[in-house]
Amino acid sequence: MENQENNNLSELEQLKAQYETLKQQFDQQEIINDRLMKSSIKRNVDFYMRYRRRQFILYPLAVVIGALFIKWEFPSNFSLMLFWITFCLVSFATELWISRNLRVKTIGNNDLLTLSNQARGFKKDFTVFTILGAVPMLILVVGWFLLRYGHNILLPSLTAFATAVGGVLVLFVVVGVAEIRYKTRPCDEIIRQIGVAEPAMDKKTGFDRTQQWFRIAMIVVFIGLDVWAYMIVASHLKLPPMWRTVEYVRATDDPSAEGKLEIWDVDADTLAISSAMINGKPMVKTLTVNKPSKYPSMESVPMTVLLTPEASQLWYQFTTDVAGHKAALVMDGVVIQDWQVMCGIENGTFFIMKEWSSKEELEAFCESLIRQ
Repeated sequence: MENQENNNLSELEQLKAQYETLKQQFDQQEIINDRLMKSSIKRNVDFYMRYRRRQFILYPLAVVIGALFIKWEFPSNFSLMLFWITFCLVSFATELWISRNLRVKTIGNNDLLTLSNQARGFKKDFTVFTILGAVPMLILVVGWFLLRYGHNILLPSLTAFATAVGGVLVLFVVVGVAEIRYKTRPCDEIIRQIGVAEPAMDKKTGFDRTQQWFRIAMIVVFIGLDVWAYMIVASHLKLPPMWRTVEYVRATDDPSAEGKLEIWDVDADTLAISSAMINGKPMVKTLTVNKPSKYPSMESVPMTVLLTPEASQLWYQFTTDVAGHKAALVMDGVVIQDWQVMCGIENGTFFIMKEWSSKEELEAFCESLIRQ
């Protein structure tokens, strides 16, 4: 009986020893898992530490590159230069502010709840910042695109204008989504890892009053930048209103021609084309004009002239003969336009680029030209 009790006590002692050993192993494993989790979280937090340091290099570089481009493309536009510098300073300060709380010391304090909420706050703030910052840039890029390429008759209608703007908008959306995903992916990892370790934690962002006021200030400031960008596009860039296209069409039952239109070979100084060469028949079939919104037009107004079939044949023969020479369009003895002819033109079309002092002057010219 005594031996049985001794055996039971011995087995109990062995079980206690095994339990203590197993407990130590679990504790060690928990410590290792905790260290691995914190190490993984630290790597993601380090991303934002490097991100903050990179901003001190990227923003000054952006200011310099943008200033050089503006000086080259718009040498006398001080407002645009000032806008770019202000935009970069505001964006730089905003990015530093929204990333200020994601620091390694939060992990050292074992305050994982605060770190998770800060990661959620960064995601929301950075998404709002990206959208707000893209709007003034979109306004300026569309304005520059129209100013740079609109005069080349690449955007002759509202449909073409909407297509170009839509393409730029899609590009901005794609770049913005990629930027948001890249900058917030470490936040997603931080939130996921802490959520696994602390499944019952409070998932509210917990913004204090200072952060709420910052968000309001950020929205107000960027709306102000939107208005500023729009004013630059509307006034300083002086965009051609390519969507206000007016077409003049000769009546099908109008066989007459005023006969004031002539096209000369400048180098040879001889009369080349006039309505007299086709027995007084009309030369101009249609005239398409992109009218400016105000006068005097500070930029040349583009016009597309389509000749009648008979005049188109003469135009092709003329341009073939004078290839390599200059040609001049003359009406009422006044030179309207001159070109350098490079080859024969088969489509019966030529372009006029001219500034106008008043709406009446432009309309009188169009009405006269369509009667030639």
